[in-house]
Amino acid sequence: MANCRDGGTIMVGVWESGGLFETKGMTSADLATYDSDQIQEAINQHADPYVRSEVHRIPVDGKTFVAIVVHEFDEVPVICKKDGRELRRGAIYTRSYQKPETCEVRSQTEMREILELAVDKGVERFVKRAHAAGVGIEQAESEAEKFQRQLEGL
Repeated sequence: MANCRDGGTIMVGVWESGGLFETKGMTSADLATYDSDQIQEAINQHADPYVRSEVHRIPVDGKTFVAIVVHEFDEVPVICKKDGRELRRGAIYTRSYQKPETCEVRSQTEMREILELAVDKGVERFVKRAHAAGVGIEQAESEAEKFQRQLEGL
């Protein structure tokens, strides 16, 4: 999820059965096992660079759920740095469009989206640095705007 625009959220305490979702909630014993520091550590044992995440307990109608919020990467895409159960060192993972799963990047489309997100972040950092250095950057005139300007003289 860290390699996806806007990241994602994992809801614990919700089960899917036959295409329908059932909100069961979690037991007190299960809730006690969701420590945000331990989850962050477990994620980052396999992630390079780090992945930012948050763990929230959400009470609803007498049931409690856990939401694990995974933020999109900060600067560069996240690569798996260590083999693990269903993880391969050196692989880049993303969310599949075919079904709700995390999988290795399978197509140029998935890779392009990850790279475009990284480029967008790089451009944003460059613009901020340029402004901090006193360099003004103006938005270029679009082709449609140029055409309209040219028509004004006719």
